[in-house]
Amino acid sequence: MPENLRITAPVPNSDGILKPNPSAQSSPVEPMEPARVNRPNAQDQNTDSASLNLLLGKNSVFGKFIQQLRQTPALSETLGKLLFTAVRKMEASPSSLPESSVLRELASGLTAEQEDLVKSLISQQKGSSLFSGPLFQLLGRISEQAGDPQLDLRVASFLKAFDGFFSVKDTTAAIASNLDRIGRQIPAGDAKQLALLAEKLNTADPERLLGSNLNLLKKEILPFLSAYVSKSSDYGEMRETISLLLQNASILNISSRENLEAQYRRLVSYCDRRVGEPMLRLMRSFYEEAVSPERGKTENHFFRSLVSLLSQGGGSDAPETDKAVYADISRSLLLDNSVYMPFTHILLPAVVQGRFLFAQIWIEKKGSREEERAPAGRTAEPIRLYLTFTIQDLGYFEARVELTGKKVDLALSCPEKLLAKRGPIASSLGQILVKNGLASGDIRLSCCEKPEVPDLIVRKIMERKRTVDVTI
Repeated sequence: MPENLRITAPVPNSDGILKPNPSAQSSPVEPMEPARVNRPNAQDQNTDSASLNLLLGKNSVFGKFIQQLRQTPALSETLGKLLFTAVRKMEASPSSLPESSVLRELASGLTAEQEDLVKSLISQQKGSSLFSGPLFQLLGRISEQAGDPQLDLRVASFLKAFDGFFSVKDTTAAIASNLDRIGRQIPAGDAKQLALLAEKLNTADPERLLGSNLNLLKKEILPFLSAYVSKSSDYGEMRETISLLLQNASILNISSRENLEAQYRRLVSYCDRRVGEPMLRLMRSFYEEAVSPERGKTENHFFRSLVSLLSQGGGSDAPETDKAVYADISRSLLLDNSVYMPFTHILLPAVVQGRFLFAQIWIEKKGSREEERAPAGRTAEPIRLYLTFTIQDLGYFEARVELTGKKVDLALSCPEKLLAKRGPIASSLGQILVKNGLASGDIRLSCCEKPEVPDLIVRKIMERKRTVDVTI
């Protein structure tokens, strides 16, 4: 953006703080970890070991991810219990939650027909990446075949513009939230002036009024904050919030339809002499489909309510003791979208036949390179997915599913009291698979003595620590 906001006040040197300290001593030498030192004539043997130590170091990004993953309670312990409590309250007394309660809206969306549950799962699967669909599959194939860094840069610019264009509403809402938070972190007089400016920000129809919102930010709000920072010595949380505001403002600055069209034309122009006309026709057709108004019409009611609930920190009707629960839910959802997560995580909370159900499904991601390494003629690797679900009044279940073609192998762990009905349960599961066009393979039932899938998920993450997924 042409206007820069200076967020660091100048530091005076009148007190001699820039002069060397004559009494300063050199810092003691820290002991070096032998595993990270390349020994003579052993560099090749130690390359993998050194890389592994660097990746798994406690201060590495991956190490922090694993540490946070293990410290954060599972969603079944936070979101599941929160929803179960809300359902119980509504069953006992419908008036226990106010009509305007976000938690009530979330709980009311759990009662759904079977078709709606399937639509919810499909919606989550397709929506696991913004860049899903034939256009992005085609761009990935073109980029892989070309091996051209300049092409990759143009693809990246197009993806950034595409992301910004379809996120205008969310970005504008985030900017409004940033301004509200800054208003609570600065003196009352300045906060009042900022509130008057923030009222001019249009959040009802941000796509149509993108230009006016940008002008407001560039010409009024950011200069006002720049003047405040220049005259104050406020180095508190306000500075961090301003940094978030600037980041969101920079995203909004490249989110126009004009910028998206410009980046698309730039990409097509570069590809014009590098790919054939049939490929260009496909690209144009897929682009029109990707930016059509129909794209944004499908909406998951549950997740819209969940995001609204989390953005309010639990809402005004939630007790203070629940704040940590909402923080844990938010952290879990963020970890699910980490580049280190080799699974697509799908949630299925619902009230089925009068019983509350909270299910989680982890589907292993498979990259095209893994598929290419499979020898010709060899049976394709099965698609693996893992389920955990809790059914009200029945207990906790786990399932491991392997899908090879249309054949399904299923291992189900259930509460001990259901093992007496092992035969009918296995038969019913087989019939369900056949009814849905699948072939029933090996179906095994066992007693679920303790949860195993959460530990298995962590082990799978550790096994694929060098595989980074960069879908958004």
